[in-house]
Amino acid sequence: MKKSKKFFVRVLLKFGKKYLPAFIYSYILFIRTYKKFKREISKEKTNIKYSQNLDQVNDYEYKYTSQNNEDGIINYIFSKIPNNKLFVEIGFSYYECNSLNLIKNGWNGKLIDINKEECLSIKRLISFFYPKSKIQVINKKILKENINNIVFSGLEKNTLDFFSLDIDGNDYWVLKELNTEKINVLCCEYNHYLGNNVKKTIPYNPDHRWKNNGCFGASLNAISELLDKKGFYLIGVESSGTNAFFIKKNLAKNFEILSPEKSWKSVDRNNSQEQIEIIKNSVKNFNFKEL
Repeated sequence: MKKSKKFFVRVLLKFGKKYLPAFIYSYILFIRTYKKFKREISKEKTNIKYSQNLDQVNDYEYKYTSQNNEDGIINYIFSKIPNNKLFVEIGFSYYECNSLNLIKNGWNGKLIDINKEECLSIKRLISFFYPKSKIQVINKKILKENINNIVFSGLEKNTLDFFSLDIDGNDYWVLKELNTEKINVLCCEYNHYLGNNVKKTIPYNPDHRWKNNGCFGASLNAISELLDKKGFYLIGVESSGTNAFFIKKNLAKNFEILSPEKSWKSVDRNNSQEQIEIIKNSVKNFNFKEL
């Protein structure tokens, strides 16, 4: 019965995406995602340390609706610095989103993703669960050519307290082009498969698509060096080895300043050993760019 129900839903969504008006299709998505979203935002926080290589900021980790333990780190950072509760997040899932707990606590901002279904789902869900929030959901592919226009359109006079980037590809090149003058805290995914002693990124490719392998993004060293030049310190690496946190140097007095070599983490908790070997081979055979 469950299999036939899932099959029916898949067929309905496929048909709806192609033939139904956007507002009807988004309502179907809303019905499909409502229960899971409600369950996720209502659950108790979890706190699993995925690595033994922990820094000061890892003491504050926990997860509500973030990708891993980012919720706790984000809360800790903003308990130490002033903020206007404004964020932009690029790359999210409707139930795993680094900014969702911020929205729950009265923050406003932008959610941007290439996936149409994710955008339609979260737009409906937020309007239902958090009707007072002012969230702009944008369905766009982010490139170095459009990053500043999309992020700062309508926010030209504002400072972004929190900026999160996870696009599984051209992250380094987008960060390089990003105007970070009015960003205080930045969270970015890094490619832990590249190790802790190299400065590498994928070559810029507007058509890049992540294929569930290790050919994405940039090493932690590469991102840290780039953001250091833009006026940021590395202050946290989430214990699963997924996201790193950076803060404007003039706001860093209450935080431990980290080195990427020491604080790099690599915990592949979602893949089997066989899958890990396949991913490592894909990294070995991919033409990463040395910086």
